[in-house]
Amino acid sequence: TNNRALDVGCAVGGSSFELAKSFEHVEAFDFSSNFVEAAKRIQSGEELSFRIPVEGEISEEVSVVNEPGVDSEVMKRVNFFQGDACALSEYANSKEGFGTFDAVMLSNRLCRLPDPMAALNAMPKIVNKGGVVVMVTPFTWLEEFTPKSKWLGGFHDPVSQEPLYSKDNLKQIMESLGFEKIHEEQMPLVIREHQRKYQYILSEATGWRRM
Repeated sequence: TNNRALDVGCAVGGSSFELAKSFEHVEAFDFSSNFVEAAKRIQSGEELSFRIPVEGEISEEVSVVNEPGVDSEVMKRVNFFQGDACALSEYANSKEGFGTFDAVMLSNRLCRLPDPMAALNAMPKIVNKGGVVVMVTPFTWLEEFTPKSKWLGGFHDPVSQEPLYSKDNLKQIMESLGFEKIHEEQMPLVIREHQRKYQYILSEATGWRRM
C-alpha cells in the first residue's frame, strides 16, 4: 500500500478534500476545466461565492464552505488536474507521477462516460492489491452521454429479450478484472433546482477490493 487515493470526476473538490483526511496524497481530476479551476481556487484559500435560483428570476448569493476538518494542511495533499476518465489506462502507462492507488472513487460518473469500459478496464492497472474501488451511480444511461452500444445495462437481450441490468453486468465485469464486492448500499442524492423544486436520485454505491 502507498496511502494514495484517486478521485475520478472530482468536480470542485469536495470529495477530494474528504479523501485527503484519510490519505497522504490524493490525485483528483475532472473533465471540466472550469471545475478544476474552481477546486484550485478553493484549495488556495480564496473565498468563492455563487448565485442559486430562488424563484423565477430571483436568486441569492451563497458562499463556498468546506466541511469540518478540511483545513489548509488537508487541502494541500490534493493534486487537481483536468483529465478524462476514459484515459486512465493511458495515465497509468505514461502520466508522470500518476502511479497506483489504495483507493479509487468514481462518484456519479460511470453513466456519464462515453466509454465506461475504458475506465473499468484500467482499474487493475491503477489499484494496488488489496486496494478498493468505490463506485456510486444511478445507472442513468442517456445516448447524449454514452452511445447505446456502450451501456452496461438498461436494455433487453437481443436474443432472449430478457432485461439486462447494469448492476448484474458490473458485478461480472469487476469480478473478471480481479475484484470482489465488499459493500453495497443505496445512496440518496438531492439536487436543488430552486427553493421549491429538487431532484431526488437514488444511486447504487458499491465497494470492490482488488484480490
